[in-house]
Amino acid sequence: MTTTATRNPGWTLALVCVAGALMTLDITILNIGLEEIATGLGATLPDLQWVVSVYPLVFAALLLPAGSLSDRIGRKRMFIVGVGVFTASSVACGLATGPVALTVARAVQGIGGAMTYAPAIPLLAQAYPPQRRASAMGVFSGVSAGAAALGPLAGGALVDTFGWRSMFFVNLVPGVLLLVGTAYLIAESGAGRRGGRFDLPGTALATGTLFAINYTVVTGAEGGWSRLDVVVSMALACVGLLAFLAVECRSADPMLDLGLFRISSFSGAAVLSLLTRMLNLGTLTYLALWLQGMLGYSPLQAGLRLLPLSVLAVVTSLVAGRLVNRLGLLPVLATGFAGFAVGFALLTRIGPDSPWTVALAGFFVLGAAAGLLFPPLITISVGVVPPERSGMASGLVNSFFPLGTALGVSAFGAVLSARVEAGMTGAPEAARAAVAAGRFGGLEPPVVDLAKTAFADGIAAISLVSLGLALLGVLIAVATIRTRQLRG
Repeated sequence: MTTTATRNPGWTLALVCVAGALMTLDITILNIGLEEIATGLGATLPDLQWVVSVYPLVFAALLLPAGSLSDRIGRKRMFIVGVGVFTASSVACGLATGPVALTVARAVQGIGGAMTYAPAIPLLAQAYPPQRRASAMGVFSGVSAGAAALGPLAGGALVDTFGWRSMFFVNLVPGVLLLVGTAYLIAESGAGRRGGRFDLPGTALATGTLFAINYTVVTGAEGGWSRLDVVVSMALACVGLLAFLAVECRSADPMLDLGLFRISSFSGAAVLSLLTRMLNLGTLTYLALWLQGMLGYSPLQAGLRLLPLSVLAVVTSLVAGRLVNRLGLLPVLATGFAGFAVGFALLTRIGPDSPWTVALAGFFVLGAAAGLLFPPLITISVGVVPPERSGMASGLVNSFFPLGTALGVSAFGAVLSARVEAGMTGAPEAARAAVAAGRFGGLEPPVVDLAKTAFADGIAAISLVSLGLALLGVLIAVATIRTRQLRG
């Protein structure tokens, strides 16, 4: 039987926020400790790449299946199992004696993360009535954004004080508290679809296809699109997607109800989630390269200069829910994407001799815009579908967030590389490759000015493309988002 009320909405919000912060933090905290991991475990560069990427790859691939399964067996039950798996695998990461063991434990962490995150938003949605739901989603988004921003800083403090293993052991105490708190303070929801058969073929195809899509985008962007594993993964993704759609169309109790896409707001939210992450985190990589590679700031100095992006995202996330209640979903979403357009327009002013402050106004505007977008998109994902499908819907829309990040990094990397190639035609190939990766050290004096001009042109081109995508986001929002489709 489905329970429609929780024992305490405030406790539900607190517990779900802690879980969301942990899952998000584990994506960003690790990068700062890679050098120590390499030294401690004798890891090579490919080993480190897998340690970093396997968690988000598995996490993204399992969000949809985990969300759909939580509708069937109960969201609280899935949440508790996910937290348990995540916590136990965090300890296994901290105890790893080699890179292979660490990679396997990180993959299991991804499984636990998906099992926790997918039912978290439906649990939060069922705890609050529609008029308060957007505000709760705003708090959740703000906490997650803050955790992402603090990840590198927290990781640096832990590594400097206790060593790299502490980045994983730190999950133990909050994990145990989550298990106990959820057991006693959150009521069950879901578990209302047990009568149908479990869609094992659809689940297997969805998991494999989502993993192949993310693997293709992430690995292709890093290692080249002509690599055999990338080509094979791309082919498997295409075949898997077609097979998945065929299976779901014929299934009496599908893992993904394709009828959800007939709800315009739901379809729009899925596409807009992809665009939001492309514009938010997809561009962040290259802004960091500009600050570190071209302007010469240390990782900490660059991180501090990017803080306006994160701080403003947290602030506007906390007020976005109230704005949605007052103005409606469409005005807030349209304002967010229009804000992205303004922010990227400001970044087109970056030139070869520009100080970092030329981007400061753009950073503030982009951060504020991002904070306005995430809460309404999360609200739509669970608010316009039947309650018994909310886990499925949340899992699908959330899977578009990491995919959007990967697509953004890939697409904007291609834009930057093209501009560097065009602007450094006469320079050695090794120099062009180094500049495209943001490495300016060791360049000969005649090449430096050429490299700075080409790289700055690349950042301006990324900003111009992003401006166009932001305006596209406004048009998609206007065409698809309807506040009246929210269910009471």
